[in-house]
Amino acid sequence: MYSDKTIVNLITSLLVAKGVRRAVVCPGSRNIPLVNDFMECPDIACTAVTDERSAAFYALGMSLATRKPVVVCVTSGSALLNTAPAVAEAYYRHVPLIVVSADRQKEWIDRNDGQTIRQDGALANVVREQTSVSEITADDSLGIDLSTLLLNMTLNAAVSGAKGPVHVNVHLKEPLSGFNADTLPEARNILTTASDLTQAGVGTLAEQAIRRFISSEMGMIVIGQMREADSELDAIVRELQKYYVVVAEPLATAAARPFDNALSECTDDLKRLPVNFLLSMGGTLVSKNLRNLLRSLTVGDHWEVNEDGRPHDMFGCQTGVVWCGAKAFLRALLDLTLENGRKLTPADNALRDKWYGMMERAEETVGESGQDYPLKTEEFSEKEAVRLFELSLEDMEYDFHVHYANSMEVRLGCMYAEHFIWCNRGVNGIEGSVSTAAGFSLATDDMVFCVTGDLSFFYDQNSLWNSSLKGNLRVLLLNNGGGAIFSKLKGLDVEADEFNAISGRHNANARGICEQNDIGYLQARSLREYRIALVRLLTEQTKRPMVLETIF
Repeated sequence: MYSDKTIVNLITSLLVAKGVRRAVVCPGSRNIPLVNDFMECPDIACTAVTDERSAAFYALGMSLATRKPVVVCVTSGSALLNTAPAVAEAYYRHVPLIVVSADRQKEWIDRNDGQTIRQDGALANVVREQTSVSEITADDSLGIDLSTLLLNMTLNAAVSGAKGPVHVNVHLKEPLSGFNADTLPEARNILTTASDLTQAGVGTLAEQAIRRFISSEMGMIVIGQMREADSELDAIVRELQKYYVVVAEPLATAAARPFDNALSECTDDLKRLPVNFLLSMGGTLVSKNLRNLLRSLTVGDHWEVNEDGRPHDMFGCQTGVVWCGAKAFLRALLDLTLENGRKLTPADNALRDKWYGMMERAEETVGESGQDYPLKTEEFSEKEAVRLFELSLEDMEYDFHVHYANSMEVRLGCMYAEHFIWCNRGVNGIEGSVSTAAGFSLATDDMVFCVTGDLSFFYDQNSLWNSSLKGNLRVLLLNNGGGAIFSKLKGLDVEADEFNAISGRHNANARGICEQNDIGYLQARSLREYRIALVRLLTEQTKRPMVLETIF
């Protein structure tokens, strides 16, 4: 039976109408009517997660895996605030995460009532839209109409246009456990009518930018993080690389070519190259070398391509913005390039010849080539662990997805991965990496790997505190006893005690965490042990997740 609260049933009905098929639900009393409806509804599959911060990242991972909106439902009070890190990540990556929070009735806010805070607008800075609704009766037609409008406006912001997280705050009165409705109401689903710029042709402004770029002899394309893996985009990028300088990381496309180490060797030479047309699209870039280079170059025109029409001016030289999906734009660029009869010669794009020539010479200097997994050493190190992991992964015959945690791990991934990389790069925080991968693993039958450092893992250890997790989740934990990347900070000269505080030094390992959560545990302290354990991590079939911890 569904709730006896009309507003709760209206919300559930509209969520289904908007395409919600999964919900992550958290413990509590105030959200009992919502949790009951979601679990009762045959169209919504529910996953229970106790830790709200982890739960929101679970929902993020599910949305990434399914490419559909996913709900995270929490009770009143600080429970809502715990979702903020995942919501911020979803905001900057345009992921349709829907936060539904239960709340006390408005008249008891700020009156010292228990578990009561100002929830309306609590996530205002990191959601695309928000609304607050209260209880209504079944015969209150005006109240139903207003609530329907507010909910449609908010939910549409999650699933249309640039997409992104939204927040629905629901004020509920006691009693909370009345369930006497046989069916959900037929809620009025107000559809958006804006054209989907990611699906079809480009407009006049986009075509103008494309034709100007094609006529440029010193043009460059930079692609930042994309929302999801896309084989069609990969194919388009591979073709465009034959004609232009296309700089991308594995967080954008599996067609990315390693460049960061080589870039550090020839930055001074590249700074002398005038770029008279720069096209950028996607989100953030991992490579600090690339960001600094592009901010120092003399750029004639810089046009950004995105789905919300807002300029971000990442490199301090932006002159235009094209409101269009990246794939649609690049497809149109490729089509017009071929129509213009471009030849596969270096003369077609002077910058392409110079750029790739410098990259090749620099790669020879640093010994880096993305094809043969260079920088091989016989030492047991984080770099060697990732290199061997990626090398071995390519031999696997199953479908897989790889999530990398932020900081050193994703940088190593960009050096060696020849596949799309999933990473919480929108905010670049260390929390939630394993939770995101865990949620992703529950929404797919493919193998899901998460490569993480120790601080990120221990901070997110509740990600493994879930009985729903399956054997398709595998974690490679690089434990070097703290934030080793801080030792790379230029100019940092502090006493040992201060550095230990800055880098979060510790002596912990993951064995106990894995044992208490029924997670398979492997440990490696040498290169020989790692090679043996890695085979098990990649091939052993289990009913529960597995963690391989490397201790350096």
